Amino acid sequence: MLNSRLFRFAVLVSFVLNGTASLGARLESGEVRVWQMQEVTFEAAREYANPYVDVELWIDLEGPDFKRRVYGFWDGGRTFKVRFVATKPGDWSWRSASNRSDDPGLNGGRGTFRAVAWDDAQLLENPNRRGFIRASENGHALRYADGMPFFLVGD
Repeated sequence: MLNSRLFRFAVLVSFVLNGTASLGARLESGEVRVWQMQEVTFEAAREYANPYVDVELWIDLEGPDFKRRVYGFWDGGRTFKVRFVATKPGDWSWRSASNRSDDPGLNGGRGTFRAVAWDDAQLLENPNRRGFIRASENGHALRYADGMPFFLVGD
């Protein structure tokens, strides 16, 4: 029990210190914020002649009212990454796979995490924590995922 709490605390501290929470195929468990980008890094077991074309990597991501395949990208050398966000609070899980089933560095990774909502004060600090921007129901305005109006301001 203590080790579990200590591990969760260490993961949370590393998220805060790393900013974007670089999780590596290392995002095995922990707590993250809703709508905050997460990144899982994979290290291929071998070199590929043209990894940009030869390797297709993805995670199957599941959470509250969500089940999708999220594709990753080659990030140089043997490194591949997948970026995603949790769209609702709750328990989430992911599992990695690729078109290179013989590469253990790209396949069989898995993890779970808990997504938690921002509180009202944190939403006031940064309104972009409300989710993706999309067209309103009538198509004449923009709204965040939680329904709050989005006002584009520029200078």
